[in-house]
Amino acid sequence: MKRILGIALLASTAAILVARPASATFHLMQIEQVIAGVDGDNTVQAIQLRMRTTFQNQLQNARLNVRDAAGNNPILLIDFTTPVAIQATGGHVLAATANFSAHTSPAVTPDYILTNPIPPAYLAAGSLTFEDDFGTIYWRLSWGGAGYTGSGAGSTANDIDGIFNPPTTLTPPTASNRALVFTGAATAQSTNNAANYALTSGASVFTNNAGGSGTVQTVVGVGDAPIATHPSLGLPIPNPARGAVSFAVTLTHPGRATVRAYDPRGRLVSTIVDRDLPAGSESFTWDVMTQDPHLSDGIYLLVLEAEGQRQVRRVAYLRDALPEEHFGD
Repeated sequence: MKRILGIALLASTAAILVARPASATFHLMQIEQVIAGVDGDNTVQAIQLRMRTTFQNQLQNARLNVRDAAGNNPILLIDFTTPVAIQATGGHVLAATANFSAHTSPAVTPDYILTNPIPPAYLAAGSLTFEDDFGTIYWRLSWGGAGYTGSGAGSTANDIDGIFNPPTTLTPPTASNRALVFTGAATAQSTNNAANYALTSGASVFTNNAGGSGTVQTVVGVGDAPIATHPSLGLPIPNPARGAVSFAVTLTHPGRATVRAYDPRGRLVSTIVDRDLPAGSESFTWDVMTQDPHLSDGIYLLVLEAEGQRQVRRVAYLRDALPEEHFGD
């Protein structure tokens, strides 16, 4: 009798194992593409993940966090609660803000809506992590170059030594329709963020799990060209600004660039950018209320110095001077 029961138990266990594939998981995943704003509106954001192998669709066990320039103060962008249907190698997963699809053509529907966007204060330097619900980090994207001083550690599942640093000197774009993208193949592991990430050469294309794709559209068109004929400082957006203002810096050659803010009397009020940049365009955000809370309403001059040239843009900072409906006009 015991032998019969034992055989029945083994058969039952085998049936359970057959019905539940052991390979279904979510760990082997890349953070493939990130855009943190379009035309300076940093509430329009999208994060695209990509499966490194099959059966990586069990997203209900995962989440996305973002951390500040010191690798601290994590903010939960989304805690995934459901799996996705497509589980093939190279399959995409798109998490985006609710307004993102309105900025793509054709409109692409995200698989998940981001609960929170990446805050402006984290855009100059920060770290985005794909992790499980217990906090194990499976992929990490850190940006801001030397401005990011936090950890680069993660699991060895997708990086052979578990160290994703050094961070890329780039930042998630906000002032154009370009995105920060992983340059490796779908099956590739991470080497480090500095080596693995670049800006898209033109308008970025985002794809959801069902294979629907949309190209990000821009009205302003700041920073769309990867290489310019001279260094330039893009238009500050929005202008007038309240709280934060975004702009693009475009270089013809890699080199040092600074962007400083001055008051109308020529007094320095803030150094926003001071580091080496690659050729092409890169987006930056000056979060005035967080970085320079002492500033009063008024006109300020943004001054780019790069490649021996200088360019000036004016921006009106009006903390409380205008009703909200005037902003973005």
